[in-house]
Amino acid sequence: VTFQITPPCARERHYEHFGRCCNKCEPGKYMSSKCTTTSESVCLPCGPDEYLDTWNEEDKCLLHKVCDTGKALVAVEPGNRTAPRRCACTAGYHWSADCDCCRRNAECAPGFGAQLPVQLNKDTICKPCLVGYFSDTFSSTEKCKPWTNCSVLGETEAHHGTDKSDVVCSSSLPSAKPPREPLIYLPSLIILLLFISVALVAAVIFGVYYKKKGKALTANLWHWINEACGRLSGNKNS
Repeated sequence: VTFQITPPCARERHYEHFGRCCNKCEPGKYMSSKCTTTSESVCLPCGPDEYLDTWNEEDKCLLHKVCDTGKALVAVEPGNRTAPRRCACTAGYHWSADCDCCRRNAECAPGFGAQLPVQLNKDTICKPCLVGYFSDTFSSTEKCKPWTNCSVLGETEAHHGTDKSDVVCSSSLPSAKPPREPLIYLPSLIILLLFISVALVAAVIFGVYYKKKGKALTANLWHWINEACGRLSGNKNS
């Protein structure tokens, strides 16, 4: 009795059917029908938005994932018949296994800065600002900023910086400000000058008036004295 030993199929690209090794379908194709004793496997290409990325004996292709922008997803690899489409969260979001969804990245509070570079599909990592640095905003992307160097600006430090606020600089030279007192007393001085001017004009007017009136009064008085003297002389002669 003679036994014929069939060598085993190479499983990566072949499968065993009806006692023979048959070809699997290459990536990008699915198996429409398996092999027979007289024919090979029948493979057909995947349709639009479908793929198969391995040698296979599948009876249909797989559908590509839908990267829904309404769920903060974006396609990072479009995919084709031999490779799947890959989605990732849009900038500012990260993938959360708790909900199988994209969550908005946490914002670092003032006094903390985001560790850069911000990693795709990972939440923000916040670190306290070191001495000499500060952060005064809520942000998921900004790192701590260095304090302003007042000496570089030619100024002096007026207020020391903190982890939440910058240094406050001021000019080393006193600012030249115009004296304020003349501005304060100017209205009073103008009023006083106007009053004196009006008083002088009034004095001149009254002086002229009374001078003319005085001359007329003196002339009348002399006229009256002359008349009186004339009457007295007339009475003596009679």
